[in-house]
Amino acid sequence: MKDEVIGRETDSDTPSFSSFILPPSAFPRVPLAVPYWNRETYRAIFHCLLSGRVIDGPELEALKSQIVESLGVAAALLCGSGSLALELVLRACGVREGDEVVLPTFCCAAVVAPVLAVGATPVLADVGDELNLTVETVEAALTQRTKAVIVPHLFGNPAEIDRIVEFVRGRSIRVVDDAAQALGAAIGGQAIGSFGDAGIISFGAEKVCFGLGGGALVCRREEYMQKTSQVNLSAPALRTAVANLLSTFAWRRLRRWTRPFRILLSSQSATPDAVPARYRREAMSNLAAAVALSLVQTLRENISARRARVQAYRELLKNCPGLELVGHRTGSACLTQLIRILPPRTREDRATKLIGTLGALGYEVQGSYVPIHLLSNFGQCVWDHLPRAEKVWADLVELPCEPSVAMADIERIAEIVKASVRD
Repeated sequence: MKDEVIGRETDSDTPSFSSFILPPSAFPRVPLAVPYWNRETYRAIFHCLLSGRVIDGPELEALKSQIVESLGVAAALLCGSGSLALELVLRACGVREGDEVVLPTFCCAAVVAPVLAVGATPVLADVGDELNLTVETVEAALTQRTKAVIVPHLFGNPAEIDRIVEFVRGRSIRVVDDAAQALGAAIGGQAIGSFGDAGIISFGAEKVCFGLGGGALVCRREEYMQKTSQVNLSAPALRTAVANLLSTFAWRRLRRWTRPFRILLSSQSATPDAVPARYRREAMSNLAAAVALSLVQTLRENISARRARVQAYRELLKNCPGLELVGHRTGSACLTQLIRILPPRTREDRATKLIGTLGALGYEVQGSYVPIHLLSNFGQCVWDHLPRAEKVWADLVELPCEPSVAMADIERIAEIVKASVRD
């Protein structure tokens, strides 16, 4: 069938030979978080490989210029990961040992490592109804030692960072606009990533522009970028850059076909308590920049498709008893659609049951974040009372919004969800 937004052919309705031998869960009809690559992506990859410009090349400067233009910022610095970009932002903001940095407990635990890397203490704040920081949750976490607030925009949905910036104005508190999950989102026409004192974007796994990794520090004022001028980043290794390409292509881009082999080859499954892999202090490779550039150049089509899928979920699941849709504000990048399965009076874990049901039928979905304060390996964090995150996290399920997911599959997923909450 035709994809109704992008207008390209999909093979989602074509049964594979393997589907007659193995269950749908082995070779999923809709695999989890497949990167949205296009012809330009593959052309860029082959160009880098054939020209030998894997580590250094013109795509690095082209990507930097594209980011500056798209976000309307003064400068950008490319680096090997979004986590490293966050550490550099904190250093540029003057965060040092003894300071406190506020961040939401409900977010990717990888945000903690950059805070610890600069010697600061991560202070965990609660979240609002849309599961992002709010002025009220930030205010509850502030102390005399607060130096910065990191504001992620989870699931592509803009947090009220404009209000947070106004709230802390005059307090010598820096606001970091963490647009890792929200590249292409906006508030009132201003690009997410360009709010606050400085920000970051990411091209890592399960992002809007899911490339070969890498990230960027972005600043509205040149003075912040000057503070990073003495940071020495090592060049990425050629072998590592090529291995990352092959791994991403095999295990993520072709996930529909390679998932069972990946499971067989994996010695153990990652758990929420696992400490995120240590990030390298290295620059972005030209190969990663070339892939990212191809994705940024098609960002408008990408987000348009995602928004159409969020709208479809909204129409298909509205007024469904036992279910809440976490809303997307105007300007959202719509990374994924989050739903909350309202708990019944019994102890039944209906969210986990729904994930299993969808998986068995070939729709690979996942639950959402375990709040950081509930994880065992993050004892350096401090917090007080976080009732909202504790109440909802176990009931959440993330539904796919990738442009490659056909509208017919969105409808089928919605039918399964409705049937599950009725049981």
